Amino acid sequence: MIILGLDVVNFRNIKKASLAFSETFNFISGRNAQGKTNLLEAIHLFSLGRSFRTRHTEEAVTFGEDYFFLRLMCRSDAGIDFRIEIGLERGGRVKASVNGKKLSSLSEIIGIIPSVIFTPQDVMLAAGPPANRRMYIDYTTAQISPAFLSNLKEYRKVLRQRNSLLRNAVEERREPEGLEAWDEMLIEKGEAVVAGRGEMLSEITSRAGQLYREIVPSGETLEIVYLCSFDPVGGGTAGALREELGRVRDTEMKRGYTLAGPHFDDIVISLDATELRKYGSQGRKRLTAIVLKLAQAATIMERRGERPVVLLDDIFSELDGETSRRARDLLSDRYQSFITSPRIGRFGDALEGAFFFVVESGSFTRGGAMTDQSGA
Repeated sequence: MIILGLDVVNFRNIKKASLAFSETFNFISGRNAQGKTNLLEAIHLFSLGRSFRTRHTEEAVTFGEDYFFLRLMCRSDAGIDFRIEIGLERGGRVKASVNGKKLSSLSEIIGIIPSVIFTPQDVMLAAGPPANRRMYIDYTTAQISPAFLSNLKEYRKVLRQRNSLLRNAVEERREPEGLEAWDEMLIEKGEAVVAGRGEMLSEITSRAGQLYREIVPSGETLEIVYLCSFDPVGGGTAGALREELGRVRDTEMKRGYTLAGPHFDDIVISLDATELRKYGSQGRKRLTAIVLKLAQAATIMERRGERPVVLLDDIFSELDGETSRRARDLLSDRYQSFITSPRIGRFGDALEGAFFFVVESGSFTRGGAMTDQSGA
């Protein structure tokens, strides 16, 4: 997928912009809080149907304005052109259209533009709580498998309903009516979620190991293992979850929420059999997070037959020059990439044909194609 251009009105601090992009590298430079990440957020909204920074899309409307409007033009690897528009008025709901056809929900655009995003907070992918790693594998799988996305949505819906039933029963000091039926739905969808995650992770693991060796030729072995919270031996997801729900039933009746299911699962990431989250350095955690994002991009491209757009927010900070070069070489011309950094010098010897933009107070100035990097 190639993003050809983007029109922006009243999005964050970007009052108005109309930008055309290189099909390879697009570098965005500027001081902090000038609008670099806001541009990536606008692009990413077209991929996942929601912001990676907030759950409340209305927060993206420019302060003092009543609406925002975004228009993105893109072309698939099969040569199909898309014009996608997203608009939001304060107090209203997000409206979207694809090639002039209105969508009933913004979630309908999921799958049109596959993407991978890396932000400074993604170091928490290797170092943070299990929710970060679950989100990573769920996001990857959802972009490839509509069936998984449907099962994940249904699982979350059943989980909310089951939690509500338990909470009300605790508050009213009574037995929850119909809990067994919700158990069976939770088991059915939970089994599908675990299966989808496991299948996808097996593909990502092999790619991540190879990519890690290319970026960090130190001989370390990267290992990634799915840790099912209720079926540690992998003997049978449905039966194990049913047994675990029975075991925790009394505790659930006291606490008022579901205590078993794939929403407690984790992914264990290790270097040379040493768990990274507990014992890895910040540098290794950051590198591993970058590798996982690159593996995500490679997996999406392989499974979908469509190159994802890669959004990298200050990826090169805290990386030495050689490691930065290796990471960028892995992007090469495989993907269209959008890369932000406070300083042009971070970009190093960018590939010929790349565009660079300088942003100040939400206003973008584009230079020509990068051909001479002397003085960068």
